[in-house]
Amino acid sequence: MRAARSRAAALAAAAVAMLGGQTARVAQAQQLDVPSILKENRPVQRGVEYDSPSSPAEVSSCAAEVVPPGRSGPGIKGVSVIIRDGQGRTLRRFLDVSGDGNIDQWCYYRDGFEVYRDVDYNDDRRIDESRWLNTAGTRIAVVEGGKIASWRRLSAQEASKVLVDAIVSGDHDLLNTVMAAPEELAALGLPKGLVDQVRAELAGRKAAVEELTRKLSGWGWTNTTAWLRFDADMPHLIPADVASGLKDDLLLFENAVVFAGSPDGLGDLGQVAYLQVPELVRVGEAWKFVGLPRAFNPDPSQAEVIVAYDGIRSWLYREGAGAAGPVASGVSPELEKALRALADFDAQAVDIFAKGDTKAIAQYHYERVRKLRDVIAAAPEADRIEYEKEAINSLAAAYQTGDEQVGPATKKVLDDFVKGGGPLSSYAAFRLIPAEYSLRASKDPDHLVEAQKKWVEELEAFLKAYPRSAEVPEALFQLASIKEFNGAEDEARAVYDRLAKEFPDSSFGRKGAGALRRLDLVGQPIALSGPGADGQTVDASSMKGKHLLVVFGANSSPPTQRELPELIRLADRRKDTLAVIGVSLDGDPESAQAFASQAPWPTIVEQGGMESRLADEFGIISLPTMFLVDPSGKVVDRDVRSAVEVEGQLDEALAKKQ
Repeated sequence: MRAARSRAAALAAAAVAMLGGQTARVAQAQQLDVPSILKENRPVQRGVEYDSPSSPAEVSSCAAEVVPPGRSGPGIKGVSVIIRDGQGRTLRRFLDVSGDGNIDQWCYYRDGFEVYRDVDYNDDRRIDESRWLNTAGTRIAVVEGGKIASWRRLSAQEASKVLVDAIVSGDHDLLNTVMAAPEELAALGLPKGLVDQVRAELAGRKAAVEELTRKLSGWGWTNTTAWLRFDADMPHLIPADVASGLKDDLLLFENAVVFAGSPDGLGDLGQVAYLQVPELVRVGEAWKFVGLPRAFNPDPSQAEVIVAYDGIRSWLYREGAGAAGPVASGVSPELEKALRALADFDAQAVDIFAKGDTKAIAQYHYERVRKLRDVIAAAPEADRIEYEKEAINSLAAAYQTGDEQVGPATKKVLDDFVKGGGPLSSYAAFRLIPAEYSLRASKDPDHLVEAQKKWVEELEAFLKAYPRSAEVPEALFQLASIKEFNGAEDEARAVYDRLAKEFPDSSFGRKGAGALRRLDLVGQPIALSGPGADGQTVDASSMKGKHLLVVFGANSSPPTQRELPELIRLADRRKDTLAVIGVSLDGDPESAQAFASQAPWPTIVEQGGMESRLADEFGIISLPTMFLVDPSGKVVDRDVRSAVEVEGQLDEALAKKQ
């Protein structure tokens, strides 16, 4: 166990001695050596992202509070020590839960929220569990001897991250924690042939990992390569009642892709190999890989499509076909053939979109519906609705092109879906609304206000007609955004408020809550931080003393690009009184890097584009969005439109001082 643990034990003892049974006081807490506490107490697991003051000024501004027994929360018998930064945000929390005089819980924070926790459950001064929380994820690791031995909880996304970390670090033990053991697969009730296949592969896994690592090293991976994202279709569920031997419903992902690259998410992903994952299966609360991933050469001239043909569903089908016919959630040869035809058809359409030929695009979507009909006909009844939604998407896309030959036919089919009732009725009705708006806007661009008014009317009519449909959150968000764009702010607030209250756990609900926060920013302190393009943390709170302009923008946003040169000139003219922070909302790392490199100020770069953390926190709906913050750190304008407007406000503030 690292020295930090003994240091923390001494910390608890010192805190107990200081309290002496009395109420904790700040003066007593200040006797703790805060710089040493911050330096010596670190997460047991590597790669945790948490706030850690770096400069001497930041460290010296931190303060400790010792909370006496009985006041730290339910079930906490001993003292706790809280470290806060100069802004009052929590950085660390150390707790003596059992009351034995030793710290047994170490908590680490980012942006004021706990993101990681180490726990000693049996008071042997050794970590038994590591947990990731809030924005850091959901992982719960069982720790033995300071290393992760297994997982109590692990999402598929996090399993892919652990996989990349293990490959890059060469940690075979960590890799094994995310690989499904033969015994685990047998316990799920999977076919013996599959279990034996995995057991046979296990003997050569170390050599296979070494070969995989060798390939990756030649295809852009280095010892600093980091996980970027996990891409997959929806998980599959194989019901226990249609597959002989399954102990319970089986959840799995098929043919997922894991992307990795530079730790800051920048750089050219086209030069870095990615991993194709044949299958992941859920074992208890942890997702695990059935077999090793396959390296995919980033060079298009050498790449090949890799598909898992002999996976879980194939095994279940073969074993069940002789008795009860096709199993594994209805994957019959007919369905497999139809899906293959659809995939081949989509693969051939890349050039169509690259050329931008509207007629060809309309025809592609129209023909795609025919392919989907074959899939729907072969699919089991329970799976058909998702394929039917795909068909509706293609119909709406074809109609939206305005093609005179395809348009009327697709519109008629969409209308039939709407009249048919059920969940597909609301889905088709909702997909028609933006398609109709796009058509009106493209045919009559001089009357966009009228087109938007009609869009609002159609959304409001949809919400009345389908008040309980799954599309309501997205419809509310569209409605609120349009109202805000058109200056009907009070009406927009009401819709955002409904969205946040009725659908708090949806992505649109979070965006609505963020929009309300943005609308109420004036007079409030700005709380905004994140990783910069150079890997260093960019924090608005460190910019006090000058006016601060926060610019949410993107390299892919024409309005941002039009305004950026003026903003750069303004920042140069007013550099003594104005600081600027950029926030990239580009969807891909290369564009984000391009946006960050254009301007001389620090830029926060996070993945997700318009669905990223900060975009949601502030409910960003258009770019550029700019906030002006005064020297005390409070927002004075949350809707700055231009560099000229910023300069006018700076002149006004200067005049008031004189």
